[in-house]
Amino acid sequence: MVITNRPNKNLKNDIEKLATQSDQIDIATAFFTESDLIKQWSEKNIDINLLVSLRPPTSFYALKKLQSASNVEISFLGDEFHSKFIIFYKGDYIIGAIIGSSNFTSGGLEKNIETNIFTEETKILKGLEKHFDELIENSNLLQPTDLDNYELLYKNWLKRQKKLNAELKKFKTKITENRTKRNKKPRITKIAKQYFVYWRIVDEIRELVKDIAEKEHPNIPSYLILDHFWHYIKVFWHKETDITLTEKNQKKIIPKLFKDYINWHREFEEDNYPNYMSNLSKNVYQVYLSKKNIDKLTESQARQVFKGLHSSNMPIQRFNADDLFIAENGMSRIRKSLKYLIHSNDEMDLKIHNLIKNPEYKLTRLGTSGVQELNGWTKPKKYPIRNDKADDAIRILGYELN
Repeated sequence: MVITNRPNKNLKNDIEKLATQSDQIDIATAFFTESDLIKQWSEKNIDINLLVSLRPPTSFYALKKLQSASNVEISFLGDEFHSKFIIFYKGDYIIGAIIGSSNFTSGGLEKNIETNIFTEETKILKGLEKHFDELIENSNLLQPTDLDNYELLYKNWLKRQKKLNAELKKFKTKITENRTKRNKKPRITKIAKQYFVYWRIVDEIRELVKDIAEKEHPNIPSYLILDHFWHYIKVFWHKETDITLTEKNQKKIIPKLFKDYINWHREFEEDNYPNYMSNLSKNVYQVYLSKKNIDKLTESQARQVFKGLHSSNMPIQRFNADDLFIAENGMSRIRKSLKYLIHSNDEMDLKIHNLIKNPEYKLTRLGTSGVQELNGWTKPKKYPIRNDKADDAIRILGYELN
């Protein structure tokens, strides 16, 4: 039987039921903070053997409460001890045991997401009994002086923990607040799901060329430099050589190709295109689409944003797509959709999916490449730019976007 902590039923409920049938309970728990149950059992003449790890967050106060309790023997091990199981006895007979992730803490017994198993299988019970005896044999009996020595350590830990808990809360809020849960997400389109695969591949390539890129362009985000590298790979190198790398040789050859790209850029390109991209990112995307400015985005600014995308160049030249982008969507819708794509806390695959497929966010004239470029332009230290050229380049470099 699997025991989890749910609103109407938790591990504590099951332990209390089993305790009513028991006259001895052996508890192995790395962390211990809840003494009330054991106090109650002690008063009902149930023998308790408690084995803990004597380190925070095991509570000094909880152990202190049990120091004078009858029928309770407390032993301890060091920080290597991480077991969690409870064995219930009636006389010499083992009623059953619970093994799992729960420590003997309020979180473990009632609040946390935990996974525990109740077993009555004889072989497992005998094995646990033997294991508990071996742990006790290698443990130390908790003396009052041990607890006195532990008091200062625990109280100092509590002071540090307050600061850590505040930091953890801030961190959790930052990454999960208003984020759509998986069970609420629609079926994500393939192109949107691929962004994570693409991102992983780009990061692998970035690591291979990191030192060269930083030396050549120390002040330009590496994702922007790689976007220009894709141009070299697809339009020049592959066109001349017709070579496609394989998994066997890509890690050796890519750094060499990147050096060739640097030399090509120095020799044949009059303009410093990575520098141009960096300036465009800083002066247009990071300003107009920032959190404080995006709600005030003007038609002129929206045109600049649209024009800057690689994927918009040809449609603008042939069809005046920048004017149509404004006219067919309207500024209110453009602001809402771009704000969602760039600043919402949803996972990237869902954001891309919604801009491509969801009528609430989809923008006319902004295709899949444009959608996947925008975060890279606006936050180039966090996200890589993805478009058809980038996909082709990484395939030439021997990677698969499955």
